[in-house]
Amino acid sequence: MTSLLVVGMPNSGKSTFIAALRHLLVADEVAIDLCSIELSESEGHLNRLENRWLDCEEMERTKPATEGWVELKVQDKRTYAHLTLRIPDLRGEAFEQPACIGQCDADLFDALADADGILLFTNADREDDALLIDDLLDLLGPDILDANEPESPPEEDSETINTLSNGSEVAPAGEDAENAFKPEEMPEEVKLVEFLQVANRRPLSSRRRKIAIIISAWDVVGTNVKGDGITAELWFATRRPMLSQFIEANSDLWDTRVYGVSAQGGRLPEDKSALEKVRVPSKRIRIVGHGAAEHDLSAPLRWMLPLAD
Repeated sequence: MTSLLVVGMPNSGKSTFIAALRHLLVADEVAIDLCSIELSESEGHLNRLENRWLDCEEMERTKPATEGWVELKVQDKRTYAHLTLRIPDLRGEAFEQPACIGQCDADLFDALADADGILLFTNADREDDALLIDDLLDLLGPDILDANEPESPPEEDSETINTLSNGSEVAPAGEDAENAFKPEEMPEEVKLVEFLQVANRRPLSSRRRKIAIIISAWDVVGTNVKGDGITAELWFATRRPMLSQFIEANSDLWDTRVYGVSAQGGRLPEDKSALEKVRVPSKRIRIVGHGAAEHDLSAPLRWMLPLAD
């Protein structure tokens, strides 16, 4: 059994990818590297995802009652090997925990320890996380760095500063409390880097694994990025620089490929009527990168399999 871990923050395209992949495996409408050979125990969940995808409906947020492990029993068309892929369809909030609260769900931690490969999702239809020091200077002005005029310590205000019985201060009330740091609002890249660091942190042993970076909503790149013919690798390096540099700096731990994927084929609900007119649903799918066939979402999965040629 091969375990692949699907990682991504909320609304990064994980469930849409699983739904489209499931349809490709069972419909046999276009040429792909893998095919389904047997029903799985999670057929009910997979059917619901696939039906929403076929109806061009936006995917519902994964809820605690519906999240779980999805099993796909497939055959590699080149090697004829039979494989069972275990892929989690989990809420994106689960992957925020290491960065936000310093903990990781026990089942997810075990899955990370056992994972043979990781599919890491980031949504192209999402603003960049980057905020450089130069950007702050533009906002705050050059006087912010004037070291010749040290600020006076702020006066304590009994109305806004509360103190516990042990002498430690608690968060201020009122407007300051509303502006207090909220871990869940950290940039996506920070959360993903911290999650990946857990994979090689004690008590786990460091080992090199394959990681497929999936840039979802790839159909929007043509309108959001200047320049024609941008590759998935270039987009990733320029639009997710922190994550890209972290993986590159740890190439002894990560064997990486980057793919651009449009699992739905367009934006919903804006493009629903156009998508419904596509007679072969599998042809709504687009994937670019590393010689993957135009509609073959199984390409990154097959690359991560131990028996891949």
